[in-house]
Amino acid sequence: MSSRAYLLDSQVLIWLGSETSLLGSKSRQLIERGEIYFSAVSVAELRFKSRHGKLKLANNAVDAWMSLGFKAINFNLEAAEHFWSFSAYEVPDAIDRQIMATARANNLKLITSDRRILAQGFDWVLDATT
Repeated sequence: MSSRAYLLDSQVLIWLGSETSLLGSKSRQLIERGEIYFSAVSVAELRFKSRHGKLKLANNAVDAWMSLGFKAINFNLEAAEHFWSFSAYEVPDAIDRQIMATARANNLKLITSDRRILAQGFDWVLDATT
């Protein structure tokens, strides 16, 4: 994976489908020019929320992301080894920590709008609103 490789957080994937105006111009450029990944964990999270009426996700959302050239990436054993290093107190959502661990394990920069993740101050986490 190149140094211009990015993992999109679940919220950013939602914005790409319906709220692109919430993405900052820098993030839009990175997404347009970079090697982009989405996590299987995000797919599970978004499908779960969609099924329970918390958001609307198109049935073909994954196909749409892949047609944009985005690549799916799994939460694997290496990511599981990184998972423990993120504080459940600082980032209470286990899904968020799995996504963070996936980014770290694969040397990807994470593009997110999640304030708890951004507050960690990691140089590999980018604010999606900028």
